[in-house]
Amino acid sequence: MTAASTSAVRHARAITRICRLAAGSWIAAAGTIAAALLTLSPIRIGLPAAALIAIAGAWPLLLFHRIVPALTPTVPPVQGGYGELMLTVRQVTAALGVSEPAALELSPDCDAWLEPRAEGPVLVIGAPFLWWLRVSELRGLLAPVLAGMDAAHDTHIGRARRLVRKLDFAEAQGCPPWPRSVIVAVAGACRIRAEGMERAIGAAAAERARIVEPAGRVYAHEQAGLVAVGWDRLLTRLAMPAWRQGYAPENLNAALAAALTELGQRDRVGLGLADRLTERPACDLLDEPGEADRAVSALAPLAYQGLRVDRPLPWSRYIDLVADPVLRAEAARAPDHPLISKVRALLETSAAGHGSGELAAGLRAVVQCGLVDQGLAHWDVDWLDGIILRDRAGRAVPVDELVHGLLDNADLAALRDWVDQAVAMRD
Repeated sequence: MTAASTSAVRHARAITRICRLAAGSWIAAAGTIAAALLTLSPIRIGLPAAALIAIAGAWPLLLFHRIVPALTPTVPPVQGGYGELMLTVRQVTAALGVSEPAALELSPDCDAWLEPRAEGPVLVIGAPFLWWLRVSELRGLLAPVLAGMDAAHDTHIGRARRLVRKLDFAEAQGCPPWPRSVIVAVAGACRIRAEGMERAIGAAAAERARIVEPAGRVYAHEQAGLVAVGWDRLLTRLAMPAWRQGYAPENLNAALAAALTELGQRDRVGLGLADRLTERPACDLLDEPGEADRAVSALAPLAYQGLRVDRPLPWSRYIDLVADPVLRAEAARAPDHPLISKVRALLETSAAGHGSGELAAGLRAVVQCGLVDQGLAHWDVDWLDGIILRDRAGRAVPVDELVHGLLDNADLAALRDWVDQAVAMRD
């Protein structure tokens, strides 16, 4: 056992001792009160009171023991659909000399971890990684995760992790009659030890994983940050507005790959990313990538916002069912402001109304809807920027530039010039 592994076990045992000390102190306090009642009160009063105190002392311990923290929403394999991916995992575990995970599941999160289950540690892989990382990069990304299999099977570490998760749950939900301050104090003490334990486990796993795909691991960490940023942007600008309307966009992971590919083609920061596309993507390890993508996409609103959204939405219907209705509602709620009235008059729209929405958001919506209504532009889905407008030549309309000019100077000249050019192109 390495020094890091020994340190992890030491921290794990400390967590167990803290919890035992807290429970023992609670039982001792309840026992002392019950003994005092039996000693100082008549038997007919003291005995029932002592019994109540004993029950009150044991009850929160029973509740805590029965806490089952919610599992992370994941997509399990269907009829062996992760066959080649599981084979890759087996190859990595064999190279590391560790046992295989009990199962393999996908998550909408940009992360990979071992989740404790009754049947043993389950490897959970963030699906966004599969659609962007190449196979060698995925192996490098999973190597330090799978190198933690020995720690996942350690009884001390497993017990400590369960206690910390239960304490987190009790801190958030309460565990009466324990005072919240007591739970917070115990959870805080254990959390400090847990952080040390996980750092030691991570250090030992990283050292062990050095032999597997060293170059792939470096590239994987570079790309993982890019995936997380792109995924957050995609969810914020496109997925979340649809979820709020009751629709779950399909194939989010394919959209992410398209977004990052576009970034590599048009952004200097992304230069060189497109060169990676000649290598095999990790999603090819799935038997049915499209089905897996749809399943993960349907799970995303539950994982990120606690919403159950039952209506799947193909991207071809996104503008009609989400973008256009949302922006028209926002335009209708725009405040009754002279600048917005002038813009409406310029664009000759019939969109009217009053509201308490912020001027910038309302003005942006009024400009967008007005240009669409006049046939000067049309909606389009941009994987990086969300919903945009394109003119009749297919160029992106500089909506932000036009709106900022209006807000900063209350001058319609820039918008009028753009409209005149667009009308001339249309005519």
